[in-house]
Amino acid sequence: MIKTFSKLSLAIIFIAILTRLFGIIEYPLHDPTEARYAEIPRLIIETGNWIMPPFDYDLPFWGKPPLTFWLTAISFKLFGYSEFAARLPVFLLAGVVLWLSSRFTKVIQSEDKAAFSSIVLLSTALFFIASGAVMTDMALCLCISLSMIGFWHALNNPDAQQARQWSYLFFVGLGFGLLVKGPIVGVLVLLPLIAWVILEKQWLAAWQQVPWFKGSALMLLIAVPWYIIAEIDSPGFINYFLVGEHFKRFVDPGWHGDLYGVAHKHTRGKIWLLWLFASFPWSLIFLGSVLSWPLRKNKTITLKNSCQGSLHSYLIFWAIAPMVFFTFSGNILYTYVLPGLPAFAIMVTEMLCLRFDIRSIMQSKWLYAGLIIPVAGLLFMGLVWTAPEKLNFEKNQKYLVEIFKNSRQSDKSQLSYAGERLFSIDFHTQGRAGRIKIDELSLTALQTNSVEDYIIVETNNIPRLPSSLLQNFELIAEYRKYALLKEK
Repeated sequence: MIKTFSKLSLAIIFIAILTRLFGIIEYPLHDPTEARYAEIPRLIIETGNWIMPPFDYDLPFWGKPPLTFWLTAISFKLFGYSEFAARLPVFLLAGVVLWLSSRFTKVIQSEDKAAFSSIVLLSTALFFIASGAVMTDMALCLCISLSMIGFWHALNNPDAQQARQWSYLFFVGLGFGLLVKGPIVGVLVLLPLIAWVILEKQWLAAWQQVPWFKGSALMLLIAVPWYIIAEIDSPGFINYFLVGEHFKRFVDPGWHGDLYGVAHKHTRGKIWLLWLFASFPWSLIFLGSVLSWPLRKNKTITLKNSCQGSLHSYLIFWAIAPMVFFTFSGNILYTYVLPGLPAFAIMVTEMLCLRFDIRSIMQSKWLYAGLIIPVAGLLFMGLVWTAPEKLNFEKNQKYLVEIFKNSRQSDKSQLSYAGERLFSIDFHTQGRAGRIKIDELSLTALQTNSVEDYIIVETNNIPRLPSSLLQNFELIAEYRKYALLKEK
């Protein structure tokens, strides 16, 4: 495929990969999401609890199944505790999604379209960001992509043996998806498939060519054993996870039952606006092409004929399924758009090919759109490297933790922090930092112990500290809205 790529397209790929590699090494873990999803695997290793990932030493994490945490924990085992090791599994999963999508496009369309759709996917805002962030969404995207591609090949691959293999991969994707985020994988796969089967009248083919009973058994064999063992190990998990995370969170935008964070309350339907930004800049190009159709003198290109054919409708249903489903939920995140982006990238390629020859597209101005996000990322990472003080990293405390490590007089020196839990401190101290309340009893205890104490506290809380404590502590560093105090 390398002959298909122009110098500009190769530059886009090089800049995107270079920027993400630099980012997964240098960018601080964002608190709470990234730092939390790095701290949980660290706790898995420390506690040895690989069945039910720990949220804290005495608290299980019921919010997500463990597959992505297992991958991160393995990465920590191999490379040690660092931003690079925390993000490496997600970076590799993004590469698999990109490869799988490209191979699918090459088989069903052409090598040139596969090349261009890969550039589109790689340079969409959300895929670019998510490919180097410690989150579970990229793993879910891979599982859904495998299932959607597997189902298509099961019905359309001319080789009966290969079609059979793909049909089982359809269920493999669902099985591992259950270990990544739970039943939502079935919703985001079956929703577009049912719509497509109804529209294209593929009921008989879907029934005859997909081994529903054996495949479902394979899916359950992959996922169900862990669910059973997890419920035995931590009673109450299944009720919280299936009822709370998958029903109450969906119907109640302000759901207060979340044990690990806060509800992400948004107006219902906002997911479409989030899609606009998540798939930028290609969302604007796609919408511009659609809206400009009525203005063209040559009206042979219409929404109707651009979507005709079972492949095009399949891609459309796949691409919009996350937005359609989450339209009815007010508890959403922008990352929920991610599973539809591989299909969207292929759709954008098809849209442009209705007007231009694909080989001319690979040499045209359209490629410059692919530079926007990678170049913006490169400039941002340049600031991370040269002027981190100009950026807002207040949701990461690595800077103050490093000052503590360099300032302490012995390994017995104790770092504590006041206020809400800061996962980045827990991660960068490997769980050795203490959490204290801002009250006289807790703070007085620090003055009476036999070790050198350090405290990280929000600067606006310093006036609330007892005067007796302030007399015995000195301010040695400030970082954004936090300060590091050292016992005199």
